[in-house]
Order: sequence, then C-alpha cells, then structure tokens
Amino acid sequence: MKNVMVCAHRGLSLACPENTLPAFGAAIAVGAHEIEFDVWTSSDGKLVVCHDESVERTTDGAGRVTDLSWQEIRSLDAGIRSGPAWRGVQIPCVEEVLDVADGRVGLNIHIKSVGLDGATVKRVCDILTERAFTDIAYIALGTEAALSAALEYAPEVARACLMIGGDRGRAIDTSLDLAERYACQRIQFSRAVTQEQVRRAHDLGLICNLFWSDDPEDGREYVKKGIDVILTNCAHTMIAGGFDGISRD
Repeated sequence: MKNVMVCAHRGLSLACPENTLPAFGAAIAVGAHEIEFDVWTSSDGKLVVCHDESVERTTDGAGRVTDLSWQEIRSLDAGIRSGPAWRGVQIPCVEEVLDVADGRVGLNIHIKSVGLDGATVKRVCDILTERAFTDIAYIALGTEAALSAALEYAPEVARACLMIGGDRGRAIDTSLDLAERYACQRIQFSRAVTQEQVRRAHDLGLICNLFWSDDPEDGREYVKKGIDVILTNCAHTMIAGGFDGISRD
C-alpha cells in the first residue's frame, strides 16, 4: 500500500496570504505532508519567496522581483491583499521558510528563474545541502536549461520536472521525456493527465505530482489514475476529506 500525500500549494493559501510564513505555518499545523513555494532572486542576490514575476498582485508595491533589492521587497505589505487582518505580513526569504519548516515537512521548491549562469539553482541547492534537507526537499523546474543546470551542479538534490511544451497533451509527453533525460525523481502533471501517462511515469520510477485539486472527491479521481502527491490550496479541506494517510494498492 502507498500513501497519497498532500502538498500545500504556496502554503495554506486559501486561508492565508500565499507564500508567507503564516501560510506555511498553518499548512504544517493542519498536517500537510509537503509545502510548495516559489523562488526568485532579488537584485542584490537574496532568495525571495514569491510566485509572480512582479509584486503587484500580492503586495502594495510594484516592480519585478529581480529588479528590486531585498530591502525594497521587505518593506512591502504582502498581507493587505488578503484583508486588513493580515496587514503587515512580509514576503519571506528562503531561509525563513526553511526555519519555519524546521525539517517537519517535505519541501517542494519551485525555482521560477534559473538565474545568471544557474545562480539561483545553485544557491538553493547549496542551502539544502548545508541544512541537510536533501532527504526531504526537491526542486521543481520548468525549463530544460534549469533541469540541466541542476543535474550538472547538484545531482544529489532531487528534481521535479514541471510541465514543459505546447498544448497540454504534448506538454505532458514532452515533460516525461525530459524527466527521463535529466534523471528526475518526480514529475508534476496538469489536470489533463491520463492514467496511461501516470503509468508511464511510474515505469520510469517517477513520483507523480498533480497540480491541482481543492476538493476531496475530485482528488480521489486522480488517486484512481495513480497520482502520488496532490498540490492543493486548502490542505485542511483535503486532509479533513480523507487525504490524511489515504492509500491505494
């Protein structure tokens, strides 16, 4: 029997400001098996946890993450978009998220941009190695260049291949090919994935993530296809709906 895991997408993002320390702390508190977060590098080299290329959607500021200094990013309010109760919540750096996780939860780290000469990939891998988190963490990469850089620099850090390619069906098959080529341990599928594609991934020895499901009944349909990890914005709902230790043959 094999457990199907719940990965809190950007933390408990349906209840808290996404990609913030309260969101990650809440996800851990409700029993999520993994947390997922997104990483960019600021203009002065800090590893910043933010999903979008720019800060407009989630903060009271403006500008591209990579064009802003860490001091400028730190001054932004990342909670106000979620309501006045969250006012003053800040964008965290990677080290702060790892401090909150403290080895208690799996880490799904989506590197949004490889950085100059793979700098972002290298720095994330270095931090995971320094903290001895390579047994609980993996980096999720969405370009062939990023996969190549990660494999070359730190083959011991597990890699997840994100969807790469054009239309959905072709993107899934392309991503499977690249996951095999770059010796990935995981692959993240879209909701368009078929049972046959999951079976092929398992034949390659890959753990299969699904992006995404927020409803337990919907999630069970993907469990039937063989999905191993479900990314969700409401880990508490999925766990309450039976995804705490749910298993299949």
